[in-house]
Formats: sequence, structure tokens, C-alpha cells
Amino acid sequence: MGNETSLLITIIAAVAFGIFAQVIAHRWHIPVIVLLLLSGILLGENFLGIVRPNEFGDGLNILVKLAVAIILFEGALNLNLKSLRESAKEIRNLVTIGVLISWGTTTLIVHYVAGFEWKIALLFGALMTVTGPTVIQPLLRRVTVPRQIKTILEGEAILIDPIGAILAIAVLDITLATEIHGVTGILDWFWAYFGRLLIGTLAGVIGAFILSRLMKVERLVPMDLSNLVALACVWGAFGLAEWMQSEAGIMSSVIMGLIIQKEEIPGARQLRRFKETLTTLGISMLFILLAAKLDIHSIWNEGLWGFLSVLLIMVISRPLAVFLSTWGTSLDWRKKAFIAWMGPRGIIAASVASIFAVTLEERGQSGGDRLLALTFMTILTTVIIQGLSAGWVARFLGLYSMEGQKAIIVGANKLGFTIAGLLQGFGRPTQLVDTNRTCIEEAKKLGLNAVYGNALEELTLENLHAEEAATLLAVTSNSEVNVLSCQLAQDTFGIDRAFPLLTNPAKGANPQLLHQTGGRLAFGHFVRLADWDNQKIELVEFIWVVPDSWQQKPLSETHFPDDLLPVIRKRDNSIEIVHADQVWQPGDKVVILGYKPFNDIEVEMAHLVGR
Repeated sequence: MGNETSLLITIIAAVAFGIFAQVIAHRWHIPVIVLLLLSGILLGENFLGIVRPNEFGDGLNILVKLAVAIILFEGALNLNLKSLRESAKEIRNLVTIGVLISWGTTTLIVHYVAGFEWKIALLFGALMTVTGPTVIQPLLRRVTVPRQIKTILEGEAILIDPIGAILAIAVLDITLATEIHGVTGILDWFWAYFGRLLIGTLAGVIGAFILSRLMKVERLVPMDLSNLVALACVWGAFGLAEWMQSEAGIMSSVIMGLIIQKEEIPGARQLRRFKETLTTLGISMLFILLAAKLDIHSIWNEGLWGFLSVLLIMVISRPLAVFLSTWGTSLDWRKKAFIAWMGPRGIIAASVASIFAVTLEERGQSGGDRLLALTFMTILTTVIIQGLSAGWVARFLGLYSMEGQKAIIVGANKLGFTIAGLLQGFGRPTQLVDTNRTCIEEAKKLGLNAVYGNALEELTLENLHAEEAATLLAVTSNSEVNVLSCQLAQDTFGIDRAFPLLTNPAKGANPQLLHQTGGRLAFGHFVRLADWDNQKIELVEFIWVVPDSWQQKPLSETHFPDDLLPVIRKRDNSIEIVHADQVWQPGDKVVILGYKPFNDIEVEMAHLVGR
């Protein structure tokens, strides 16, 4: 087979199997990196020999760098800056003090347990300070934890990637320079690390300034070319930083993403979606290529001591770094424990380790193959163990919670007002949206956060920062509007908890349409909204504790009286909208609305339980 044909098959197979792994992971709710790495190893020269990364030659490293630039830019672009500022102290400590502690403890572990020589142990320790947004963010989408924890983990993952990677690169530079020229001076150490950070920051600022000016000048950049112009600027800034100082480009991507997010350029949502698509493609392809290049025998040769080293990094190095660096912060021990457990490594660790292995081999230095093998062993172990156990750990620590998660309510009517007030009272920030300005003004008079807009328009939800919301509830009098707004929230902004209210199954939207759009019926059954929007009737709020005798089945199978409406379920600190698929457990507290006296509601609920 010719080189060109082999390269073509390698690219096609890496992309095809990478995307297929994404689909399977989404379907089975498992960490995608596990499938990508296993697919890469299976397709590589160790087994099937379909994917041959060596056909790229030096071009593979360039491909890795360009993909990493997009991945980090997209991650920084999606960070919640407001939440980031609220947790600035914790994140700052983790990416400074935490990095040093993690570096030192990991170095000691792999030297004394895995038997790495000191220079390779120092390199590996520096590299393992990174976590990675490509792993953290997908995991956090599947686990509901307080917003503060999510912000800290995502902020750390984005910022620590360039900091940790550049630290590892600086250690490599110093190590190689020492081998050739003997002991180097303190200025060499300083410039090898801080020089790269400074140059990367400068290049990122320049790139963000140019992109912002281009996008904000009216009619200068056509809308259909805006995403490609942004891509060119990201790679341009990355290339500028690399030209000024090798391996400085990684910092420029993060800085550029943070600045562009703050600038709020036109078409920002479309840019995020474009970059998310490129990130998914880049991750899918790169993990398979890098895994295919890996010598499986080198991983096997690390054996029990290598695996033990990874476990010690998970249970000693990471927790020690987290607990010591967050000492005296607002985090309680449960939140610290969860953050300490969540330290999976991702594409940055894999790509930099691959570059190190090649560099060390070219310079005649030993240990590169072991460093690469233990890096991939760490990635696989941390992603599998920590990824699959994250939900269980959150529940064990009592952190599985919707508290603090933003909710959007479409429909500024009496029912919408009532539910918004209840959610805010339970600690969930809530935003009402409606096309009726009079209703919006009435909501504001009640102290509710309300804005004018059409929830069927993507721009409206974008202005509401719907990507930060965990729940969308649509309670307008138009069932079609409710279903379609929920579909838009799910498809465009990734809001899985999108619940439409349906009024009359014989007219307009029906269960079939709801099923086709993937929605879940709000409140578990059809609701005559006019009964709950009558201004002459006072709604009564009744908190009902689910008894032990309650039949645990989906709410859609429970026939509630028309004059009772369960709207919110509270389980520990988790505050959720009631929906058709929800199953109540004994001890849950359910807020039930009615328009009759308390005693009558209590009698009716007792009768419902006794059926």
C-alpha cells in the first residue's frame, strides 16, 4: 500500500471511528475518551494496523497543536466569567499552589514506586498537573452538582492546561539544556516558564483585539464567513506565539477565548457552536491517532507498579493538592472531597507526552517510552474510575443538587409567576420570558427577574445566556410554543431538563409531537391553564411529604385530580420541576398547588395514596 493511500485511510478511519465512538458514548452515557483510546489501540499497528500515525511524519505534531489551539479556545469561550470571579480565590490557588504540590508529590510517587529516574519523574510530575476540559466538561454535564463546584472544576481545567503543559515543556527544556551545557542559571528557568506564559498572553491579546475589531465593524465580515475568520485569528495568534517562543501558543488560545467572551462580539453563539463542532472532531481524531501510535507492550510492561503509581496519584497527590491549596476558602470538606476526586487527564496530557517521547528519542535520551505509557495508563484509569463513579460520589457526599442551577420559565402568567417565586425561594435563580410587555412589567413589580422576548428565537435565549441554564419550563397558553421552545433549548443550548406544559391533547400539540421532539411533559399530566391563570382565585401552596406507602412509579402513571398541580420536588438539596418521568421516593417533599383549603388538599392527597 502506498504512503498516500495509507495516509488517506488513516485519516478517514480516525475520523469515522472517532465520531462513531462519540455517538456510542452519548447513547450509553459513558466517558467518550475510554472508547476513543480503546478504538485507537485496536486500530493501531499493535492489532489491526488500519490507523498508521507514523504516515504523518512531523505533521502529526503540527496537527495536534492546531487542534489543541481550537480545543482550548472553545473551552475558554464557554467559561462562565461571572461564576469564575465568584470562585477566583479557589481557582487561583489550585492553578498555583495546587500545581506545585501536585508536581512534587507525583514526582516522588513515580520515582519511588514506578522506578522512574529523576529527570523523567520531574517531567511526568509536571505533565500530570493538568486535568483537561475535554474530560471534565462532559463528565459535569452528566452529574448535577452545585454551581460553585462546576465552576471551579471547569475554570481549573481550562487555566491549568497551559500552565501545566508549559511547566512540563520548561522542565524538558531545562533537562535537555543541562544534559548538554551543564547547570543552567535561574534566568533560564524563569524565561523557559514565565517567558512562554507572557508571550502567549501577549499573542492572545493581539488576536482577540484583531478579531473583535473585525467582527464589530458593520458589514466588514459577511456572516457566513465570520466563523472561518475567527478560526483564522485563533490560529494566527497561536502561530505568532509559537514563532516568538516555541510551545507558547497554548496560552494564547486560552487568553484569546477569555477576552472574546467578554467582548460579546456579534454572532457569539454561532461561533461557540462552530468551535464546539471543531473541538468534537479534533478530540475524536487526535485521541485515536495518539492511541494508535502507542506501543501497547510498553503499557503492559509498567505492570502492577505503574498501576499502583496511578492509584496513588489519584488518592494522595490530587487530594493533597486540593485540600492544601483550598485551605481557608469558602469550600466545605464535602466540596473539597469531590473536587479532589475529579482529576481525570485528557488530550493535553496525551499530546504533550507524545511530543516528549519523540523529543527524548531524537536527543538520545531514555525514558520517553515509559513516560508515554504511564501517561496513557493514567488517562485511562482516571477517566474510567473517576468518570464512572462521579455521580455516585456526588450522591455519597450529599452534593447531588439542583440548588443554584439557573431556570428559565417561558410564560409570564399567574402559574409562571408562582413557580418562579417558589424556585427563587428554594435558591434557584430564575428568569421569566414572555412576548407580553404588560405581563413582564407585572412580574418585575413582584420582584421577579423577567425580560421581554420570544423564546422561539435563538437570539432571545442567547441573550438570556441559556447555555448556563439547567432547566427550561414552558407554561404559555399555546402548547405548540411550549413544545418548540423546549426543543430549541435542548437542541441548541443543551438544556436536557426542558419541560413543556400541554393543555388539550385533542388540539394542537399532543403526546406524539412531544415524543418526536424528545420532551417530557411538565407536571406529569395535561393542565387546563385557564384554571390556574384565573386572577380571582388564590393559589394555595401545599408541601406534601411522600409517605412510605407511595407506589414508586413514573408520575405519568399517577392520575392527579384536576384541581391539584404538583410543580416542584425537593429531595435533599435538589430542587426540580415535576415532570412525567419523575419517580417520587419516600421522604421527598413535593410542592402542590391548589385552589382549595389546606385541609381539603391534605384529604385529597391521602385519598390518592390509598388508591
